[in-house]
Amino acid sequence: MKHTPFVYLFLIFCMLSTGLHSQNLKEKISDYFTLLSKYPQEKLYLHLDKPYYAAGERIYWKGYLINAISHIPYTGSNFIYIELVSSDDRIQNRYKIKRKNGSFYGSITLPPDIPAGEYYLRAYTQWMMNAGDAYFYYHKLRIGNSLDRSIQSSIHYEGGEGQCTVTVRFTDEQNKPLPDVRVENRIISARKTEKHYLRRTNANGEIGFNIPLIGDMGDSRTIEVTFADGPYQYDRTFHVPLLGNRKQEFALSFFPEGGDLLDGCNQRVAFKAQQPDGNCCDLQGYLLNDSGDTISTVQTEHDGMGVFSFTPSAGEKYQVTASRNGSFYRRFSLPEVKSGGIQLSVYHRKGTVRYNLLKARHTQWQDTLYLVGHTRGIPNVFIPLTAKKTFGQFNDSELQEGITELLLVDNSGTVLSRRLIFEAPEELVNFEMPSLPPLAQRRKLVELPLCITDKKGNPVETSLSVSLTDRNVITPDSLTDHIRASFLLMSDLKGYINNPGYYFSERALRTGYHMELLLLTHGWSRFSHTDISQLPTVRIDYLMETKQVIGGKVTKLFGGVAKDCPVVLFAPKLKLTSVTNTDEKGCFAFEDIDYSDMVTFVAQAKSKAGRATVTLKIDSITYTQPAHPFPVTSENEKKFDGYDQIVRDIHQNEEGMQVVRLREVTVTASERQSAYRSYAEFSDSQYSGKLLEQLKQSVGSGSAFDLLGRLPRTQIVGYDLNIFGCKSSPVFLIDEMQCVSEEGAMILTNIDASAVENIELLRPESATLHFGSEAIGGAVVVVLKPGTRLGGSSPGLSLFTKQGYYESAEFYHPVYETSEPKENDKPDIRTTVYWNPNLQTDENGRAVIRFYTPDNLIDPHLIIEGVTANGYLLRVEE
Repeated sequence: MKHTPFVYLFLIFCMLSTGLHSQNLKEKISDYFTLLSKYPQEKLYLHLDKPYYAAGERIYWKGYLINAISHIPYTGSNFIYIELVSSDDRIQNRYKIKRKNGSFYGSITLPPDIPAGEYYLRAYTQWMMNAGDAYFYYHKLRIGNSLDRSIQSSIHYEGGEGQCTVTVRFTDEQNKPLPDVRVENRIISARKTEKHYLRRTNANGEIGFNIPLIGDMGDSRTIEVTFADGPYQYDRTFHVPLLGNRKQEFALSFFPEGGDLLDGCNQRVAFKAQQPDGNCCDLQGYLLNDSGDTISTVQTEHDGMGVFSFTPSAGEKYQVTASRNGSFYRRFSLPEVKSGGIQLSVYHRKGTVRYNLLKARHTQWQDTLYLVGHTRGIPNVFIPLTAKKTFGQFNDSELQEGITELLLVDNSGTVLSRRLIFEAPEELVNFEMPSLPPLAQRRKLVELPLCITDKKGNPVETSLSVSLTDRNVITPDSLTDHIRASFLLMSDLKGYINNPGYYFSERALRTGYHMELLLLTHGWSRFSHTDISQLPTVRIDYLMETKQVIGGKVTKLFGGVAKDCPVVLFAPKLKLTSVTNTDEKGCFAFEDIDYSDMVTFVAQAKSKAGRATVTLKIDSITYTQPAHPFPVTSENEKKFDGYDQIVRDIHQNEEGMQVVRLREVTVTASERQSAYRSYAEFSDSQYSGKLLEQLKQSVGSGSAFDLLGRLPRTQIVGYDLNIFGCKSSPVFLIDEMQCVSEEGAMILTNIDASAVENIELLRPESATLHFGSEAIGGAVVVVLKPGTRLGGSSPGLSLFTKQGYYESAEFYHPVYETSEPKENDKPDIRTTVYWNPNLQTDENGRAVIRFYTPDNLIDPHLIIEGVTANGYLLRVEE
């Protein structure tokens, strides 16, 4: 055959255009991930001093906040939020934590009357809220209570036909029954009350009622019991276990590799089996075709997960029939077989990633496809694929540690198929520390020097968190989440992962295979993409919280932007007065205000001309409602009895604490009236009742501040008030909120005089006894009528409370340098022997763990975690 020059030119043009298009797509993909890196998400992990706690203890923790892409521990957020949440998703406390010494660390005190049970911690930053609460950090927590034994309760279930009889028994600390107590019971399902009962305990301290057995897969249920009367106050939540046939029920989910079942392709199908309560389960069964013929056996291999292979045909329907015990079988349909499509199949073994394209029987190859890979948004794979080159391999040394998402895309950038693989972390640092010496001798100083260097021998400066416990007191849980499991696995996958620490326990083929099952049954969650040739849309609703800011917006009364309006901010507790002006959009911000705990602020805005003809709105954050992310488990509480008893002994030795749940006594007098009376014997002028009502009539519809001007021995000039002829202005106490004169005047100016219930004036000599030297001009005590809103009816004035950062107690390390403390008879029993959230290595990479042994240390368990400056995740367990 003779080829013309035109044919040769055409072939050369096709080759060049393909190369140019490939390069163009590669640049677009690079731009896609570059934009994501400019708005990096954050990851957060909490290292706790131990795996479980008891009432009255402190949870000591360190927070590691890193860039979600690079894992470098330098982010813009300087505040994190930690919530302690009960199993029924009620937030017990929310803590705002400020970065200090470059790190986040602190403690959470558990009250002595906290109910025993299952809780979880939820932690996040304001910036993380942009991605949603699925990206928050969650940690399951068991909390016991041996201090509160005044009332004990137990529950018993006895199955019946279609329903179950529930018996709840209540006893006192001596295990004697509590008879004749009225108990309110609620059955909760999907956060709604399903049943409601009111029962009175019998002579054995028992109540009984029936609950229906649910046959379908659904939400777990809880039983809430509350004492309705009597001398005691008590409430508890029980999680209803699987009852009746639900013990044998399960659901089966199928995950064909690459996304769909393709006609004529030999394909792997992963699956996951779960019980109605969300826990995984084991099963065995068969894959059947339309005719009922067995194609393959099906069996779980690890944590309810497994995989089988077969070649599906279009038009054929497939089912799996499976059982947990060989007697109760259920059938589940596989997804529909697609007659067209191209997908990705991947095998990752012994350092090599092998890829292959699966093409449906009648699908025609048209254009060049591309294998694109990224690890957390760092692009690292770009391989063109053609009809003549549908498979290949590459070395996994090209990948970063953690999860890599491999994408099959067409020449327009549309994602056709995806697959996840995992690159195990390499040990990139040398960690030198002597083995723990025998620690049998009590109250002895122990010093453990350590040194961290990189593979080139260069010292590594970093901050470490160190926890040392006694295995005889605290049972270690090496399968739970830790810094590597959290940052490399859990934070990048959708759904709950059972025993995440297992996948990092050893570098073995079996562990790697189980990791592959996990990745086949869980999706990538960090960000979603269907077309990576188009720049992603980045939505920002919450700013990165580098400092504490109080902001808002001012508008005109009848709408419109209020530009260049003055806004004044007062904080009586902080002795803060600040002024700013609104911008072109009517917005304002008071930046870098340092405050802790809860602080009350007063803000007032006026028009540019100084009139009160504007509306002020303060910015606020809407926190998402927690949703329990873990399957409900029925813990055997008896296994914690020994630990709870140790905690009880510690508290009795230190404080002699005992909790008694007496019902609160109802006080008929209002709380504010009680506060008013506390100043009555010190006040020099008091106005209430008929006398106050007569004064109100004299000001008509005037303000509470106008009312003060009608009192004897007061003088008002503008917003300045003087009493008893004092040259200095008095302090104000308005509904127990103390503020300086100008702030008090501003608040009372916007409250009607009719809302005032009591007024007291204190001379300086009396006022300084209560309010300190600030009250050298006396004090004005104003009590408002119940229901009065501070801020009144003025739309330009706002009184609000903001949560500042939480300042917690540090871990106490006993010191026994002299013979006197060494010989002290007071027992030194610790559940956590040593905790240091900020052990800093020096310029030589060295640090020293230093502590004195307690009286009970026998079998030490040491955990050290950290993140280096270049993002290496360090974990040592001994």
